[in-house]
Amino acid sequence: MPRYKLRTLLILLAIMPPLLWFGWTEYEAWKAERERQRALREASQQAFSFYFGVSIDTDGTSAPLVIDLPTISSRPQKREVDPVPVTVPDEPN
Repeated sequence: MPRYKLRTLLILLAIMPPLLWFGWTEYEAWKAERERQRALREASQQAFSFYFGVSIDTDGTSAPLVIDLPTISSRPQKREVDPVPVTVPDEPN
């Protein structure tokens, strides 16, 4: 078992708690920022897929995007309009 001098142990005892505290607070801030960015990314992907009808792959694989575009055969059909009788007012005599 290695032997350390008392001076070395006291220096470590004085230095390590502030370093550990600073590192832990930085880690907590980093973790919160990462979670915020993940939530923003998911919200933007949901908004994109809602507005454009496109599904975005979120697990990191590169799947091709499939966009549902209308085809020529799915054009809206011309609607038949019932003719409305037009009445012309009589001219005054």
